[in-house]
Amino acid sequence: MTRTAAIVCGAGVSSTFLARAVRTLATERGLDWRIEPLAEDQVPTRIDELSIVLVGHHLADRFEALQRALALSGVPAALLPEGDPVTTAEHGVALLLALDSARTVSEGHPHG
Repeated sequence: MTRTAAIVCGAGVSSTFLARAVRTLATERGLDWRIEPLAEDQVPTRIDELSIVLVGHHLADRFEALQRALALSGVPAALLPEGDPVTTAEHGVALLLALDSARTVSEGHPHG
């Protein structure tokens, strides 16, 4: 089942490049995720479609508020680290892998 991860930035521009990098790495690792860039103000209208929200480090000052709002809908959020795009994309994929592992274990298939 394909799930959707949003890469969120202020205006949606930098998230486009990061989403492309995360999408490439996720595909290389065989992950079944749709990776979409979103501007911060688009999140509320898309929340029902999202499985996780990965937030660009430049929004760190607003992350806690965004995380609380998403938690009300059961959508986890993670703040991506500051750094070069490759490292940031790898961290994003690691978060998706962790969610896949948690989901597999919770479904009773620990080696899934």
